[in-house]
Amino acid sequence: MSYNPERSLGQWSHFNHNRSGENKSMKMTKKTMGIGVAVIAALVILWSVLKPAPAEAAEVGFTLGAERKIEAETNAMYLDTNFGEVLGIDVTTGVNYTVDDDMDASFSSFELDLKKGIKDNIEVYANSDFDVNLDHTETTVGFKVKF
Repeated sequence: MSYNPERSLGQWSHFNHNRSGENKSMKMTKKTMGIGVAVIAALVILWSVLKPAPAEAAEVGFTLGAERKIEAETNAMYLDTNFGEVLGIDVTTGVNYTVDDDMDASFSSFELDLKKGIKDNIEVYANSDFDVNLDHTETTVGFKVKF
């Protein structure tokens, strides 16, 4: 008696999907990879916030701000969250909103800012901006020297 895969599956044969041999793997695009990176970054940030922390660990800080551009006649509001140092890098995330004159707010962008102190007076940073679809729009890298 020879082995018959159809017979061995019996009533469960409908679970054997890829019989034709065609590759049905998901195509990795920049957007898919960006969303994946954003999800991983969010999980790392959540883990770092929710894990039991030693007594000397920095606390999470929030900044809420609003501003008006006089000449452009536009309003903006933002909420930044500073997670302190995560793996030796200062991490801040921000959610930005545009606010019309009727005080209706709409999400406009998300940002992820990283900075690392090299010495007491030198730091390097990378600030990444994302649009409403969480597509990466810009990254600014640089350094600061304090006198």
